[in-house]
Amino acid sequence: MSIVRLLPLLLLIPAMALADSDKNYKVASNQFVAGSVVEPIANMVIEAKGTAVVSQKPSFPLKNFNLYWRHKKGPREYVWIQGKPDFTNYVTLHAFSLAEAHLLPSEVAYMRFYAAQNLKAFQDETDIYFDKYYLYSPRVPRLFFMKNGRWQVLREAEFPGVVVFENENKDFSAAFKQSPLTKLPKAVFPLKADSYVFTYTAPGFLPEVDICSVAPRSVVVLKPELIAPDTASGQEIPGISMELADVKATKNLEETEILYDKFIGELQKVASFVDTMQFDALYPKLKTPEFLGLDKADFNYKEYKSAYEGTRMKAKSDWMHSMTIGVSEVNAAFNNKLDSLQALPLRVALTPVSVTPVRATDSSVVDSTSAPLKAVMLKFGQSHERIDVAWQGTAKDIGADSLYKLFEQNGNDVPVIVTIEQNKPVWLHKESEVSGRHHYRYTQIEFKFGTQSLTGIGEFILPSYISAQPEVQRWLSVAHAAPWRAPQEILEAAGDDSASVIDGSLPGYDNAKFPRIVRDTKFGTVALIDSGTFRYRGRVVSMSPFAIMTTEVTQNLFAQWMLAQEDSLKRIKDRSSFRSPFKPVHNITWDNARAACQMMGGDLPTEAQWEFAGRADNNEGAVWEGDPKDSVGNYAVYRNNSYKMGKKSDAYGPQKVASKKPNAWGIYDMSGNVAEWTRDKYFMFSLWVESSNPTGAVMGYSKVYKGGSWKDNESALNLTNGDDEDPRYWSDAIGFRCVFPRKLIEGR
Repeated sequence: MSIVRLLPLLLLIPAMALADSDKNYKVASNQFVAGSVVEPIANMVIEAKGTAVVSQKPSFPLKNFNLYWRHKKGPREYVWIQGKPDFTNYVTLHAFSLAEAHLLPSEVAYMRFYAAQNLKAFQDETDIYFDKYYLYSPRVPRLFFMKNGRWQVLREAEFPGVVVFENENKDFSAAFKQSPLTKLPKAVFPLKADSYVFTYTAPGFLPEVDICSVAPRSVVVLKPELIAPDTASGQEIPGISMELADVKATKNLEETEILYDKFIGELQKVASFVDTMQFDALYPKLKTPEFLGLDKADFNYKEYKSAYEGTRMKAKSDWMHSMTIGVSEVNAAFNNKLDSLQALPLRVALTPVSVTPVRATDSSVVDSTSAPLKAVMLKFGQSHERIDVAWQGTAKDIGADSLYKLFEQNGNDVPVIVTIEQNKPVWLHKESEVSGRHHYRYTQIEFKFGTQSLTGIGEFILPSYISAQPEVQRWLSVAHAAPWRAPQEILEAAGDDSASVIDGSLPGYDNAKFPRIVRDTKFGTVALIDSGTFRYRGRVVSMSPFAIMTTEVTQNLFAQWMLAQEDSLKRIKDRSSFRSPFKPVHNITWDNARAACQMMGGDLPTEAQWEFAGRADNNEGAVWEGDPKDSVGNYAVYRNNSYKMGKKSDAYGPQKVASKKPNAWGIYDMSGNVAEWTRDKYFMFSLWVESSNPTGAVMGYSKVYKGGSWKDNESALNLTNGDDEDPRYWSDAIGFRCVFPRKLIEGR
């Protein structure tokens, strides 16, 4: 950008020339003093056990169900206090959701906050409170802070609620699915307004399940009164044939389950010897959705009902065992054996009951049977059997056509090995009996053919009667990183064209964060980006799904694109001066870069799309920041490792794409190598940012480019920065990459 074009902005806003960098709006780590004694202050939210509290150094990650207080004790002295909240004062605070603001506790702990943008640095909030999910202010409902050189704002969120347990038994334990702890403390916070299902246990007492609704700013007090079974009235009950030796003799999980079902059946037959009406009168009744103010179809209520029925059955069994002699020991032996067997992984050899080709949708193909294969669908087991699952995909290193031919030619002679994370099926109950057990923790599939072993790349598909179970839903959404289809009927999946082939070469990433990577001979390697939100130009904005190339357009791919154009007059000449098939195209104008993308059905990315993909859920402008093991040189081709090497060095100039580390979403060279054109116009007075899919300035002529290049210093590589040029400008430091509609990539 020329100084002439910057001059009006400098004249209009002279204060910008004197603005502090971000670091001047942060609390230095050496300003936190450990061991400092803090006297209680009015309306202090941390409980003071005694007359004072003692500070410590900030430590991350923050602990669950703890509150942290950052108190400014002097001009350059801060104290950091950890403790339990005083809930009377806690619910009077203003809350700011860190997740909604796309901020982390470890970064906001060192930010200075202001009630207005015109306050000086030393006039920040004196007292700020934190937990893992919220930042709290005792004074104002809006906070300003400086990040990436911009004033940004935190707006008040709906205040969470609190649940307090009151039970005198020191061994009392409460748990719920949202907590990483198996035993909750006496107070659980912060809880968003919702309904929550809790399980109560204590040694010598019957387990219970409860549900409660938590409203904003509410402190809900629960007083569970667990029932102790009567162990003094044991009597000899005929008909129980099971002994401890029988349980120990079982060889595997299936044998143990069969014996356990027989054990429960015998207990049911002899139930007439025990007055179960006494149990029914003592045990808490199932709360109705009307009583709770919930719809019977509410997911939390369905989870509560399912958990209640299973826990009540176990409690009744425990109660009956306590009324008999010797049965409780057998039951305990069953529980221990089942737990140990279910903890083991499982690898099973399966034969598919059906093999179906899944073809790409292409409107130009009249006969759908001639459309190219994009995947193979395998169906295993039968409906309501222990194994009832489908898998759709291909195999690494071979295409869908080759995999299908392998099964077509060899049939059942192709062993399929499926790995199950734990040998722990979901138990379905009908009244007091187990109606079925079904596996769902599938994580990997392999195909054996002769000495060759092929790894499957695709997704497992569960029938809805399994996937709808709350236990299965939790595992699908949280507890694994294997590729999975959203729950739906298997028969519907055969006609689903929305699922693309997944690149399985990047294990260990959560699909909620890591995009699917599609390798395509026409478009190159493309990342399918899901919808999401991020902090952009001082505002949290939402982004719709799109697909973006994982590398800059290479000279080889560009040549393929141009050769594919039947009209030779439309072909664009590659004027790159540093020639190599896998180096990025450069010396290209904005007009030509956009035309090349549009030839392929795509476009240049907007600045927001480019930055969303480049930062990959990182709040900073540099993806290497915050990791002491990494440095800019690991991620970027830039001045120090390229331009400074001199013209005689092979390192001089842009390098082969993907020669450095990718960001967390598998996208390369967003910083350095060549800067990249975006679709957006630049205008110096463009201050408005749309809340959804920002598109840049309405007015203006020059075009924005991002990322810095092989000629630039580290400061120019910050992904939140950009520059602009005339769309007719070209340089050996500027290239491009394209974005595409997801359907265009997924439909291939």
